[in-house]
Amino acid sequence: MHSIAYDPLHDEFVVPQQFGQAILTFRGDANGEEAPIRVIQGSKTRLRAPDHLAMDPVHGEIYVPDGDKVLVFDRLATGNVAPIRVIEGPDTGLGANIIGADPVNGYIIVWGNGGNRAGGNRIRIFDRMASGNVKPEIVISGPRNPDGPFAVYPPKKLIISPDRNGPEGLASADSYMGIWSYAQSGDQPPLWRIGGPHGTFLMPKGVTLDVKDQDIIITDKRLNSVLTFHFPQMF
Repeated sequence: MHSIAYDPLHDEFVVPQQFGQAILTFRGDANGEEAPIRVIQGSKTRLRAPDHLAMDPVHGEIYVPDGDKVLVFDRLATGNVAPIRVIEGPDTGLGANIIGADPVNGYIIVWGNGGNRAGGNRIRIFDRMASGNVKPEIVISGPRNPDGPFAVYPPKKLIISPDRNGPEGLASADSYMGIWSYAQSGDQPPLWRIGGPHGTFLMPKGVTLDVKDQDIIITDKRLNSVLTFHFPQMF
């Protein structure tokens, strides 16, 4: 499993299970060999190979990118249930890989390669209530090769994403963690970079924020490390 989302309002965490074509929800204090409290799975779900997801605890929704679509499920859904909304179609530009949620401004944020169509490798930002064949409200040409879950900081409309400038599956000394604004569309450089070129990272894979202490916490697969940076200028 390559993704996990925590719901601090209900003390639950949610993970995708690619081989089981399922979304699993566990109690926040689950320990040991414990069954999930809810399982979304079955033919009605339209789940094929869920690998990443995001949680919107404020609106009680789970967002799952799956190929050329984004599936939206109610937080309390369980069993063989259909999504409550689906973003899909040629106008979406989706070839969805990684996803984030902005419950404050009401956005679903998707990074993907556009199904390898021209203009791929973009961050596409949709209204939270988007459904069907809709165009994204904002499109950003930013990270060259995001390779893991990104973080979202809604108060300032910022995306914090790993960017690995190297061949698929290989480490690169030019990798860095970048911070982009999604206040408007456009091809833009990061506002800030942490690492690279020939800096701290080899293969950054994930990031989370400690807002209270104004820290950015980053994992690196090749360094086999978790690195914490104090970065008050972003907050």
